[in-house]
Amino acid sequence: MKALPICSFLCLLPACGDASKSTTSGSTTYTDGAWTHGRQLTVAGRARSYSLYVPTTGQTSGLMVALHGSRETVDSMITGIAAESVAEENGVIVAVPAGIDQGWNDEEPPSEWLADDVGFIDALVAEIKTDHVSLPHDRVFAHGFSNGGGLAVRLACESEQIRGVGVVGNYYVGIFEACSEARDFSMPSWFGAGLEDEVVPVESIRSAMSSYAADLTNCSDTGTLQTIEVEGASDDVVCKQFPGCDDIRLCEYAHRGHEVLPGSFEAAWSFLSSRSDSSTD
Repeated sequence: MKALPICSFLCLLPACGDASKSTTSGSTTYTDGAWTHGRQLTVAGRARSYSLYVPTTGQTSGLMVALHGSRETVDSMITGIAAESVAEENGVIVAVPAGIDQGWNDEEPPSEWLADDVGFIDALVAEIKTDHVSLPHDRVFAHGFSNGGGLAVRLACESEQIRGVGVVGNYYVGIFEACSEARDFSMPSWFGAGLEDEVVPVESIRSAMSSYAADLTNCSDTGTLQTIEVEGASDDVVCKQFPGCDDIRLCEYAHRGHEVLPGSFEAAWSFLSSRSDSSTD
């Protein structure tokens, strides 16, 4: 059984845009540290923008594309995920793109009025791969909050570049044709939920996880979620997995609502990168 479509109030669908081919253009604004802001990517004639953090160590062990929530910004996402230490310690490149009108098309077919954000993210990853040729293909992940988490789920179904997703404050929506098609690799996913989230109740995330596992991982029989021990997890975080299914995890945060959960970016990277060895092209 597929998960029910997510409520429309979780996202403002962006306008216009059709991604097929990409080129780069425009100037880049450099700031202190390893962040560069205002990077431009022209996709099917429409200028899109993103910020990029490249570790000062020069290592390129992976890429995380961080997707902000509806009505939020690149700057707010950068602040929320606090990715710099994770990037430096693990050699992770971090890209934070901007959605059109501060939102993402996480459900509807692309059209004249609705953006092909899957195409945009794929073009963005392809550009970064061109600049960083040693970037491992199986360590390219998307991590999103709320509406951005919805796009992360859609990327899990449709992207040609993404090999794992982190989803905060959203759940699997099995409405995409690509999710019913067999992939030749498993798509690991880390879900984060605030126990006091009134926008996306934790029960909706729990109930949708078995559908995600069946559609997008190599797990054949999930059973019931069971609590597991996770090294480094704080006392107010409880993580769960299905028996015999290592490709999907849910971590529940006490006293947290609909927000970018503290430490979720690092937790998602740690889990997804640990599963990357089992991924193939």
